[in-house]
Amino acid sequence: MKITTILIATACSYSQAFMPTIMLKTTPSGATTAFTRLHATEAETEVERLRRKARELLEEVKVAEDQLHSNLIQKKTTRDATTDSIIVYLFPSDDDGSVCELAGRLRTKRLASDTLVQIVERLHEREVAARGLEHVEPSHHDQGGVTFKRVAEVNEAELNALQGCLDRLIEAAEVLDKEFINQKTECSQQITHSDIMHWGGGNISGIMKDKAKALGREHDEQFQKRLESFYEAAKRKHSKDDVDSTGWKEGKVWNP
Repeated sequence: MKITTILIATACSYSQAFMPTIMLKTTPSGATTAFTRLHATEAETEVERLRRKARELLEEVKVAEDQLHSNLIQKKTTRDATTDSIIVYLFPSDDDGSVCELAGRLRTKRLASDTLVQIVERLHEREVAARGLEHVEPSHHDQGGVTFKRVAEVNEAELNALQGCLDRLIEAAEVLDKEFINQKTECSQQITHSDIMHWGGGNISGIMKDKAKALGREHDEQFQKRLESFYEAAKRKHSKDDVDSTGWKEGKVWNP
């Protein structure tokens, strides 16, 4: 009897001792579920981390782009200011329109060919804006961002001031070209590489003419592309003849 009691007690103690282990082994589905949930949580955490990193990278790229735009705009603003000051010197408010006097101011200033080309570009740019032709201008925000907007506004005073300046500038350059060639001929001197690079080798007026033509052609091509896009947008509800007859600038043509 005692032996039986001892065996029963021992068996109970062993069963109690091994019960947690047996329960753990007999509930594999619960452990698997817990394991799966743990990995799912870790996966979600990793996804969120990657998303946060992507957002940070996009923000860094945007800041870098805005900084680049700001730097480029600042450089252009500084260059335009320098070029405008030269234009004011070449075409003073009391200018009587004399090509010879303009040639004299060019002679005194001794401008290099690349500077004269910049003046051609700047005169063209200002004339486009003054005529009210659509162009793009940068706009700064208080937060430091940069956007670009389309502008088309006539400036009569600016247009009158710039009228004929480019043509006169090219004519004055032709005077200096002739003087340059005559000097080289009279002194039996050859045109050097430095003369070509710095002074245009006696053909600075030709270089300026080509630049002016290229700028005009580029603007005409851009205008034609915009006009074609207008036709494409309008032809869904209006024919091309309707657009031509009414005028592509009239707003009612583009409205339903």
